[in-house]
Amino acid sequence: MSSLPNPANLSEATLGKRFIAICIDWAIAWSISVLLTPNVIPESSVSTLLVFFLEVFFVTYFLQSSMGQFLVGIKVVDKETHGRIGFRRTLIRTMLIVLVLPAIFTKDLEPYHNLLTHSRVVGIN
Repeated sequence: MSSLPNPANLSEATLGKRFIAICIDWAIAWSISVLLTPNVIPESSVSTLLVFFLEVFFVTYFLQSSMGQFLVGIKVVDKETHGRIGFRRTLIRTMLIVLVLPAIFTKDLEPYHNLLTHSRVVGIN
């Protein structure tokens, strides 16, 4: 029986993979938003952002990675236990992503949304 590698032994996900993942997530959110507007949700400048938030939050909460992260082979883990970060921290992390905090880094090149939620993003393949 094969098992996934221990996240403690995995390296941080590259900025390239993270960027590609968020672009994929945004494309998915935009596509869903276009399909749902104006019949299901009102067409506005925030409809894609709302779909993006919901997709990233729920998929990350249940699978430890958004759809984009899953497709590029990265996942979100707790810094210390290397397990799930839980509902509250996933919610906060997703809100910080929507506020464009992934673009702001500490002097050690750690994104603030990871620092504030005590999480890290690791490669899984």
